[in-house]
Amino acid sequence: MGVFERMTEGLAKSRDKFKESMNVLLGRGPELDEGFWEDLEETLILSDIGGAASFQIIENLRDRATRSALPDAYAVLDLLSEEIQGAFAEGGQEILGGKPAVVLFVGINGTGKTTTVGKLANEAAQAGRTVILGSADTFRAAAIEQLEIWAERAAVPIVTRERGSDPASVCFDTLEQAEEQGADLVLIDTAGRLHTSDDLMRELEKVVAVTRKRSKLPVYTVLVIDATTGQNGLQQAREFDKALDLDALILTKLDGSAKGGIALAISHELGLPIIKAGVGESIDDLRDFRPSDFVAALIGDYEQDDLAREEDHGEDANLPSEEIISEDVGFTLPPEEAPRADEAGPLDDAAAPEESATMSWAEFVEMDDARKAAEPAKKHFWEKW
Repeated sequence: MGVFERMTEGLAKSRDKFKESMNVLLGRGPELDEGFWEDLEETLILSDIGGAASFQIIENLRDRATRSALPDAYAVLDLLSEEIQGAFAEGGQEILGGKPAVVLFVGINGTGKTTTVGKLANEAAQAGRTVILGSADTFRAAAIEQLEIWAERAAVPIVTRERGSDPASVCFDTLEQAEEQGADLVLIDTAGRLHTSDDLMRELEKVVAVTRKRSKLPVYTVLVIDATTGQNGLQQAREFDKALDLDALILTKLDGSAKGGIALAISHELGLPIIKAGVGESIDDLRDFRPSDFVAALIGDYEQDDLAREEDHGEDANLPSEEIISEDVGFTLPPEEAPRADEAGPLDDAAAPEESATMSWAEFVEMDDARKAAEPAKKHFWEKW
């Protein structure tokens, strides 16, 4: 199973919750009234996307709907995936992008910091970089031994001290050895710290301060966060960012999250890019985070069907198609369903000037379902339901 498939499977509960809310929303009809906007914002919030991000997405959609004179709710929902993707903070490429750097990994116990450090070490070593690890988690039982195993798997050196040592001194020693060996990437695993403990957070502040003062390379502080923690994860991120001035996020356990929308809530509110996503325990299961993949896994996506249509029809598929509007019925018919002068049928009869065209919403849905059954490729975001 590929990375995207694992993410899609892991976010199934979040996606089902979103789908249920959207079905209720669409059941009220296609009108772009105030109730639609309120219900859509509530749907986003209930998907753990967060209040701030949801409000911004709705405001952007309202503005686009006004400027483009969008006709109905379906036209708005076609833009939803794009707006959600745009709500993620950008940047972070310089942290693990190939330039010399020191990266400190912070977070509470159980988020997968040590495993993440090991996977990143393997990835960088495979890419030909000179990597050195620092085991500054000197308090958790077996943390040092765990990172040593990962260092052996990745075939990279590691700096350790006995359990209970000052973690800041481990960082100092790691930086000294990195300079001696000419390492261009230094990855330091720190001890898990509860964001609710002021004493523990101050100790972590000392570790970060010592590293930034001693290092000749740029130093980045990355928060590793468990995607299954939901709104508690947002509070964690707030406290760590307040104390340490974070540079980026790494999300773990996206393959088993029922609260995946929190990724967007954290990134948007704190302006922190998500640089990696973990979707399993394998050494290769930590990949670059792509908002497009995440949104497709969280709420579904129709772009793959569009790509399939382009492959089937070639360049002609990219040409703009004319839309035929039925003023009486009040919806847009695709060109292939438009009545032709040489073709008799129900649509021709409905368009006859001597008769009044009448079609209920249920009849339209029935007709559209028949069209979709004949042509699997979907055009609209909402058609996947």
